[in-house]
Formats: sequence, structure tokens, C-alpha cells
Amino acid sequence: MKQIIINPYSLKEKEITQKSNKARALIITEENMVLINYADVLMFPGGKIEKDEANQATLIRELKEELGLHFNNQDLTPLITIKNFQKDYPSRKNNKSENKIVCTNYFLINGKEKLKFNQENLSEKEKENKFQILTIPLKNIIPFIQNFTSNNPRCKYFQEELLVVLRFYLKNIVTNKNNLVDLHTHSIYSDGDLSPEELINLAKSKNIKSLAITDHDTINGNLAILEKGFFQDQEIQIIPGIELSAKVPKGRMHILGYDIDLKNKELNKKMKELENNSINSVLSIIEQIKRDYGIIFTYQELKELVNATHNLGRPDIAKLIVKNGYAKTIQEAFDLYLIDAHQKTRGNNKGLSYQECLNLILNSGGIPVLAHPHSLELNEKELLLLIKEMINNGLQGIEVYHSNHTKEQTKLYLEIARKYNLLISGGTDYHGKSVKPDIELGTGRNNNVMIRSLSILNHLKTK
Repeated sequence: MKQIIINPYSLKEKEITQKSNKARALIITEENMVLINYADVLMFPGGKIEKDEANQATLIRELKEELGLHFNNQDLTPLITIKNFQKDYPSRKNNKSENKIVCTNYFLINGKEKLKFNQENLSEKEKENKFQILTIPLKNIIPFIQNFTSNNPRCKYFQEELLVVLRFYLKNIVTNKNNLVDLHTHSIYSDGDLSPEELINLAKSKNIKSLAITDHDTINGNLAILEKGFFQDQEIQIIPGIELSAKVPKGRMHILGYDIDLKNKELNKKMKELENNSINSVLSIIEQIKRDYGIIFTYQELKELVNATHNLGRPDIAKLIVKNGYAKTIQEAFDLYLIDAHQKTRGNNKGLSYQECLNLILNSGGIPVLAHPHSLELNEKELLLLIKEMINNGLQGIEVYHSNHTKEQTKLYLEIARKYNLLISGGTDYHGKSVKPDIELGTGRNNNVMIRSLSILNHLKTK
């Protein structure tokens, strides 16, 4: 974490008589920020780090006690460290003043839960000093702190630090232009409209700071930009990724792999196999719609399809269906023909099991994440059973945020991530105007995916 030193009186280390370490959280609930008023002093939730206790452990413990909120490490995004030299700080013990250094690690939390303040959770000292929870609108929070008055002499030390942290947050997180994240996108190397270079340039224009190219069952798009140095771009973080299709009895299971080693031999060998499998799968579906609906493509169209430089999928067939006038849109082609044809031919597919997908990602140094869980078409109980089984096989994360997720689904997947300590990921599943015209890069469908931070980003080697 970036460190800021507050030392207006130029205190030297030898003048310090006391040191302490703390952990605190900036909790955003809707458009409000949570503050604590304790003994007529404003502060962010959190507290002192006990001996041999980690920052996150302190914060999780304090937030449970103070606010009745249950978080785990995956919910905490490191923000900033403040090293505050405090001259003549009034001591609670003997009413004397002392020179202190207080080192506080601040974390950012987007809190979706309601505050569950319970007076009984507080210590006797907290009860005695009228512990209060305040939720202040973001637009008003700095004036609120600046205008806050108190007879407690400790108040000024906290206010000064609060303002430093808030100004850093507002400058670098809220108003920073490069603050969107999209970890689920597709290029022309699978079924997207844009080349990887065009995708990256579009991401930059939309102020996206972290982008993962996750083509279906291929790394060719990532390999194409590897040699050109795109992964060293200082303007944007490009994360090598993939979206593997796993064979399941019903629904669709996709597993995202992040931070994979693009030169891994096992991975590259399997990609070639999947490329051949995709051709056979598409040809099976084409044969099925020919039998069921009398849809026939020309020899030239099939030749161009088989010789395409990207992995084939159902969107390629959908485009041909639209081109030949059997449907008006890609989605209509799926609804009228392809969903049914896929169901009938999926038994012939030589796809990977989910265990193979997980192992392939793990063995190439990557992080495996279950994509858009709703597509599995399972009820909640069935989904939980499957996820527990997948965790035992190496699953490390879940895609909580996705353009197709309802608010209820997003809430459920967030709860699952917390319950099973899974990394949180998310993205728009952007393909482009021809395949998914209503989904925009970085913002999803009608701005329903506006991701600022994700716990998985703190676990990537690609920085």
C-alpha cells in the first residue's frame, strides 16, 4: 500500500515515546460513507492491532464488534497506509501529553449489508463514551468533518488524518479516470468483434485500468499481443486469461483462468486439441439444424468457417444463419435453432471435465474462477454442493459481477464467495456489437457492471 507521512511538527524518531499500529476501513454503503463518533471524536471503523494479529484480522474483528458486519479477507481492498507523527498527544492514562507515531492501514470495503449495530457488543468504555455510527453522503463528508467541533483535545489529530485519507480516496478512487475493471472480454480469436489491440485501445478510451482477455478455449489472442509488449503497458493492466468450457449434463459451465503462463507446454498442447474439437462440435450442430430445419449453408461458407483463424463456436453459426435470412439477430438465431441443436448434439462433444479445466489452469500457474454461475441452471442447494466439490478440486474464485446477473444473483454469489473464502471476480462478458450489442465494455448492460475493485486483483502476479 502507498504510504503517506503526516508530520507537521517535523518530529524525530528519538522524540517518540509511544508507537501503535491500527487498521481501519472506508465502508461505502450506496452513496454514503460510515464514520464512528466515539467520545466526541470522528474516526473510521476499526481499531488497534493486537500483538501477533494481522491487519485484516483486526479489522474483521472490530467491524463485527462495532457494526455487526461480517467480512473476510476477500472483502478488504488495501487503500493506503498513514504514518502519523502526533506531537503532544493527550494520554488517557495520566493526562500527560506524549509524542506518538500511529501507523494505520486503511482498507476499502463496498458494504452491501445493512449495519447491525448492537450496544451489547461494545466494551464498557465504548458504552460510557457514547459510541455512535454515522452514515454521511460522500458529497458532504469533507465539509462535515471540517465543520465538526468537539471539546475533546484528541479530535484534531483524528480529523487531520481523516481528511488526508478521504482526499486520497476521492482523488485516486472516485475521480481517478482510470478506475474501471473488466475481467471478462472476448476478441476475434474466439467470438468477439475486435482484435486484442482494438479491445485494449477501447478499454483505454473507456478509462478501464484492468482488463482480462478471456477468449473461449484459446490463448491465441493473448499470444498475439505477448510479443508486442502489451502486458508491459503502463496505462492499463492487461491480464492473460482464458474461458474454458466444461462438459456438464445441463446448462453451461465456463471456467475462467487468470494470470496463466502463456508459454506453458501442457496448456498450448491442450489448446490445439480444443481447436480441433470446436470444429467438430460446430459441424455437428450445422448438421443438426440441417436435419431439423432444412438450413443449408454453401460449400464456400463452410470452407471459410473451417479455415477461420479463431476457435469456432455457436456465434459463428448464428452469424451465418442471420446472413442467410433464417433469423434477424444473433439472439434470435440462438432462440430459434441453436439452443435446441446444442442440446441434441452436446453428448457427442469431446469437451473437458471441470476437473480437467481446473487442473489445466492451476498447472499453468493461473487462478481458476467459476464464470457466471447462473448459466449452470442449478437451484441454490445444487449450486452450493457443486461449488464445495469444485473447491476440493482447486477452484479459487467465483464471478460475482456479470452483465447477465440480477441483483439477487449478485448478492447470492457474493455471499457464497464470503462463506467459502473464494476470490471475487467480475466482468461484462463483452463480445462486441454483432454478438451482444447491448453489452458495453467496462459497464455491461445499462451500466449494471461498474466494477472499481476486486479481491482477485490483489492475488495476481501480473501487476
